[in-house]
Amino acid sequence: MPILKCDVVSCVHNAERCCCKGAILVEGDAAKDVEDTFCASFYEKAEDSFKNVYESPNYSLQIDCEAENCVYNEDCECQADSVGICGGKRCDCAEDTACSTFKCR
Repeated sequence: MPILKCDVVSCVHNAERCCCKGAILVEGDAAKDVEDTFCASFYEKAEDSFKNVYESPNYSLQIDCEAENCVYNEDCECQADSVGICGGKRCDCAEDTACSTFKCR
């Protein structure tokens, strides 16, 4: 499973720049570049939302991928050694994120 580094700190699943989910989904079925992809597992962290203290960061997790044009996509799973999800602090919807590892075939 790929090592994931997530810079989207506004996501409720983000802890220590990692994801607390067991798996994420990257969408962008017709993607030709990074900006055409996004993390469909993103969920905005509201100021009054609680943090799930029972989940800890996963440094390696399953990444399901619908970006069919990506060289790392094999049977809708990412096969890259490491993956970056970018978007920064101001993301408020999934489409504000991107898979920075995407590489077009």
